[in-house]
Parts: sequence; structure tokens; C-alpha cells
Amino acid sequence: MTAFAGRISRRNLLAAGISLLLTGSSRAAPLRREQMSALSSADLSRVVSIGGAITEILYELGVSDRIVAVDSTSQFPPAALKDKQNVGYMRRLSPEGVLSLRPTLILAMADAGPPQALETLAASSVPMLLVDASATPEALLTRVQTLAELFHVKDRGEALRARIQAGFAELAAWRETHPGQKKVLFLLSMQNGRPIVAGAETAAAEIIALAGGVNAANALEGYKPVSDEAVVAMAPDVVLTIDHAGPAIDAGILDTPAFRQTPAGRRHALIHMDGEFLLGLGPRTPTAALELAKRLVAA
Repeated sequence: MTAFAGRISRRNLLAAGISLLLTGSSRAAPLRREQMSALSSADLSRVVSIGGAITEILYELGVSDRIVAVDSTSQFPPAALKDKQNVGYMRRLSPEGVLSLRPTLILAMADAGPPQALETLAASSVPMLLVDASATPEALLTRVQTLAELFHVKDRGEALRARIQAGFAELAAWRETHPGQKKVLFLLSMQNGRPIVAGAETAAAEIIALAGGVNAANALEGYKPVSDEAVVAMAPDVVLTIDHAGPAIDAGILDTPAFRQTPAGRRHALIHMDGEFLLGLGPRTPTAALELAKRLVAA
């Protein structure tokens, strides 16, 4: 844990009787029993939910009436952004805007930001919990369990966990009957003419692996710009992108000099998927991975 995390954690303990889990990355340490005990007495009447995964889970758990505001990534269910206040994009938070809603609890994915905004929120008198944003099935199931325990709906949480596990089982069964792996390059956007791609330790890399693909950019870590030469060397069989990653990426990308030299370019293999559905890390993750797996086979 960083020095910043330790400083805020101690201050928050004194101010609110609750610990803030802050690691400076997408991973937050699992809650200890005593931390859950402190959380159990928190006022849950006015919750700000920052992160589409958190919002989706809370709706699935039947506690959406406790939510007063969400962030702009909370696109499912559609009622979230329609019925709740919007605090903006989760990585460009305005602490003043969040606090103006008089929340009694702030729930945020651990990769929210910017850090200065989290520091301000953590220094306030409002309890805040950062939720692990790791992109694994185990982390997803833990998110559900943690939030179900927090809102005292353990039975609903177990039912949701069982449904998610059944989804992953269906995915595994389908993959067993469709062996073979394709190299997939996740293209987030174009920046000054250079592709921004997903390396290891990203939600995109995890979903590609769940779908039975091989991340063509696994030698990198995080989202990185790459050169034309790197694209050619990665030799992806398929290019994967999301529908709302800034300016639209269309099939024309495969006709650019670099991509034209790859198997994906020669076969015109480009897959578009909704970003929050594919990378949201919520209960629909098994369904998204299965859809991607089927589209990889067809590509």
C-alpha cells in the first residue's frame, strides 16, 4: 500500500470509523472481518455508485432505491442514468459535485480517479469504500459477495453469484466444443495516428482470455500506444474494438498500411462490441465473454 493510501486510511478511520481501501491500482485488498463489521453500521440511505459494475450489481441485488447518483459508465440497466443523478466519468470525478449530493456512503471502483479527487473524498466525513476492479471471475464473485453483505441481502447475493457461476460454466462448456485460439488485438482508440492497444493486466486482456483468445499485445502492460512495426509484429488474427472508444473505429482501420499486413487485415476480421457490456466487469461478464468467443470463431 502506498504512503498516500496509508495516510488517507488512518484519517478516514478517525473521521468515520471505517477504513478506506486504496492501493493506487485497480486492486483493492479483500475486506477483513472487522472492516465488514464497521461497514455494517454505515448509513446506506444515500449511496453514490461510481463504476458501472457496482451500479449493475446493486440493481441486481434489489437495492437501487439506496442510490442517489451514479457515474457515466453506469449504463446498465438504462434506468440508472435515467433515474439517478450523474456525477460524470469515473476517472474524472469532481469531489465537490459528489459531496454536493449529501451522500452517506461512496462506493467506487478502485481504478476511479483522478487521485486528487479520491484524496479529497477520502478526507471528507463521508465513508468511502473502493471496490476491487480486477478483471477475473473470482474478483467479480467477490464484488457481488462484498456488496451483498454490505447491504444485508446475502441471499440475493448468493443467488446472483450462482447465476454468474452458471454463466461461466456455460462459457467453459462451449469452449470445450470449440477448441482453437486466435490472436486478438484490442484496439481502444487512435491517438495522433497511433493505435492504443490493451496489454496484460487489463480488462480487455482478461475478457480475451475468457473467450479463448490470445492477447496479441500481452508483451505490454496496460493500455499503450504502439508503432506500425509493432502492429505488424503482433500479427493479430482479429482486431477487437468497442463502439464508444472516442472517434469511431471502422473497418477502414484494416486497410491502413500496418493493419493491412496482418492476418486480421487480410481477412478483414474486425469485431465491434459495446464497451460497458464487454469490459464492465459486472454480472453480464460471462455473457459478454461467450458472445465474444462465438464471434471469434466466426471471424
